[in-house]
Amino acid sequence: MSNFSLNIFTPAGIVTDGFACEELIIPTESGQINVLKGHTHLVTKLGTGIVNAKLSNGQTRHFTVAGGLCKILGEKINILAKTSETAEQVNQERAKSALSKAQSRLQGPVTSVEVIKFQRKIERAKARLKIANLK
Repeated sequence: MSNFSLNIFTPAGIVTDGFACEELIIPTESGQINVLKGHTHLVTKLGTGIVNAKLSNGQTRHFTVAGGLCKILGEKINILAKTSETAEQVNQERAKSALSKAQSRLQGPVTSVEVIKFQRKIERAKARLKIANLK
């Protein structure tokens, strides 16, 4: 029996809606949080990383997220992410290319704003590559 209903929405569409899970690990700006039965209500900013959703049969599903908000209210968890993908949706070649481009851009002269921008791109590409290998 599941404890939570997970919904992940992005501006591009619905990633998952009503996904039943027992436990969640969610990347936030302050670090990862582990959501178990009886978790307190919470609204927090998302970081860039991987949402791990553990099913009642012991399997785990993985979703990338990059920025946005997470709202935990009772048994319903809504994630409103800027971007999100399942492992099956990740294009590994594109992710490798994005990682390489961002890393090379950091080697040249960049402003402090560009440093943050390219570091976020690197984090997202690394998360995408990691999730692709978790299929």
